[in-house]
Formats: sequence, C-alpha cells, structure tokens
Amino acid sequence: MDTKELVTIEILREPMALAEVFVQSGMFPDLKTQCQAVVKIIAGQEYGLTPLQSITELYMVNGKVAMSAKLIAAAIKKSEKYDYHIDIMDSETCTISFYQNKEKIGESTFTIKDAAKAGIVNKDVWKNYPKQMLFARAVSIGGRSFCPDVITAYTPEEAEETIVVPAATKTISITEEGEVTDNPDYHPKHPDDK
Repeated sequence: MDTKELVTIEILREPMALAEVFVQSGMFPDLKTQCQAVVKIIAGQEYGLTPLQSITELYMVNGKVAMSAKLIAAAIKKSEKYDYHIDIMDSETCTISFYQNKEKIGESTFTIKDAAKAGIVNKDVWKNYPKQMLFARAVSIGGRSFCPDVITAYTPEEAEETIVVPAATKTISITEEGEVTDNPDYHPKHPDDK
C-alpha cells in the first residue's frame, strides 16, 4: 500500500465511523447507507460544518449539495464580512437587506406571487408555513447574489425544482388585483375582452 492510499484511508476513518453511527441510530431517515452519510459529512467539511450539522442541515438533491435556509442564514451571520436584516416578513412577502462591512449592498424580496409564478405555492409546506418559505427563498437568493463567497448552495426545495414534475391537478391564479386564488372558475380577462 502506498502513502497516498494510507492518507486516503486515514482521512476517511473518522467520517466512516461517524457515518456508521448516524445510519445505525435510525434517527436520520434520509440516510440509507454509510456511504451517503460519509458524503454528507465530507461535503459539510468543505463548508466548515460539524458532522452533525452536515447530517441535519445538508441535503443531496439531484446530485447537488443543498443547504437548509437556517444554515444559509447562519453562514451569513457567522461571516465577518456579511450580514442581513429582515425588513418585511409576513405571509405575503419577505424582504431582506444584505450588508457587506456594514454597508447595504442590496436586498432580496420573495413574494407569494413569486411562489405562484414558480408553481410552488400549492405545496403543503407553502400552505402551512408561508412566512418561513418566503424567508428561505429570500435568504437563499440574496445569499447567492450578495454573498457568493459564503453561499453557493441552493435550498433543498430549490434544488428539487430543477427536475421536471408533472402539472398539478389543482392550480392557482392571480387576479387582476394581485390576489392569489385557487378558484377554478376564475379566468383572467384578456385586455381585448369587453
């Protein structure tokens, strides 16, 4: 066995031991194998995460590393270079201002209308937790836009949307007044209609 092989084995020893514990505990249903856990732990090391943070806050979706919104927000706050402030957070809108060295560099807004346009507002998580989902989108988009040296990952929901999914059986519409409706009888008027 050459030196390179010995170094590789030594580097993997701790992640493999921890991964086995995480899988065998049965507490993490998304982990099916020791190898999946090792990949999450090693990916987390790239971001400076502990093994437990890697297991609970990182997701592998469609071959991409995805971070929880909580982890994205924490990484920005932990950074000595960046910060953010929530300007608006309700069930319709989330606006977050981003700062670099205490100077505002931009803002990220995500609205329920944006979610409707993206075709995601009908998901149960959006119906049950709209404020949190709007925050997740605003912080992840803003983080990638204004703090790219700290945040490169998507949230799991964003990474999941990169695949083609069949059309939903129930759709929503946006009225002329900007209201979101799931009324199947509502059909927006075309400007040429009288």
